[in-house]
Amino acid sequence: MQAGRLAAVVLASSLVTGGCVANSYRIPTSDLQRLSMQAPEQRAQHVRVIQEIGESDAPPAQRVDGDTAVVGRVEVDIPVGGNVHTGYGRPSGGGGGHSGGLGGLKTGGSGGADGKAAAIAFLVIAASALVLVAGIEGSRFDGWAQLHPMHPVHLWGKDGGYRVLPLAWIDPTTAVMTEKAIVRPSEGPWRPLERAPLSRTGATYSMFAGAGSLRSVAGDLELGPAFTVQAGYFPEQHVGVVGSVFFGWRDNRLNETLFESRYTLELQVLPVAAGIFHAGLYGGAGLAYRFEDGFRGGDSGSYALTGGGMFQLDINTRIGLTARFGICNAHEEQMKDVLVGLAVY
Repeated sequence: MQAGRLAAVVLASSLVTGGCVANSYRIPTSDLQRLSMQAPEQRAQHVRVIQEIGESDAPPAQRVDGDTAVVGRVEVDIPVGGNVHTGYGRPSGGGGGHSGGLGGLKTGGSGGADGKAAAIAFLVIAASALVLVAGIEGSRFDGWAQLHPMHPVHLWGKDGGYRVLPLAWIDPTTAVMTEKAIVRPSEGPWRPLERAPLSRTGATYSMFAGAGSLRSVAGDLELGPAFTVQAGYFPEQHVGVVGSVFFGWRDNRLNETLFESRYTLELQVLPVAAGIFHAGLYGGAGLAYRFEDGFRGGDSGSYALTGGGMFQLDINTRIGLTARFGICNAHEEQMKDVLVGLAVY
């Protein structure tokens, strides 16, 4: 237990000191292609930008200001770091190269008390990781901004090349060939407009806490603290698959520890959206283990089937405040839980 707490403290300290967001913003390639088909003077009014976690290795481009004239495209790129680029090349800034182109328990234990102690150590580490991830994702700007039409755009191509062009000069062919597009607020006028709504697509990490009913081998069913940690992937906005770890414990009638752990694979479907409110269902299957001190035969394992409802409120584009109301069938018994926490996408 002492080793687990020490590991949690070390991990939390390293995470808090190591995580930060950059002053570079990515324009999704689909949005770049859409912008390239608009009039040059209009396309900078509403640009989708996503703040990067790591700083881009592209060299600085010459800054434009509000008085910069919008001019038609010529056959030279804008100055980058004092040099004029007339074709594709490699960025001359520091840092490693970019591979893109033109265009980015059963804890078991020997008993209930040991299982509870190991679970607490695991939960401390999981909570530290959640604080880091939520802090980084919550501080990132993901939405729309207004730029100058001549704002420099750093482009990495699918062929491995690199160049810089004003936003107004990017044509549909260049946009289609772009692997990654980066803009920086330091290189031109920049006005954030609004954040994008909650987006689940991609990796997810979440943690929930609350209460769950836990049945003793003696037959009594009572509430105890319950926790769930999840990680997985949403291939699209409304459907995701996550791995789920559940821990719950309470004292039994002998004042000994009853500890429950479950390990399931879970499907989440959230089709309902009304403003910042979202709702859906989840279902999962896996294994459950019960360790109960004080009773002979108190330790057991079984299959577990879980299911219930989920409700979310947008906090920002990447974080949802989530409530779960679930039922679990395990050990030939039915148990329920109510949990609240954060889901980070």
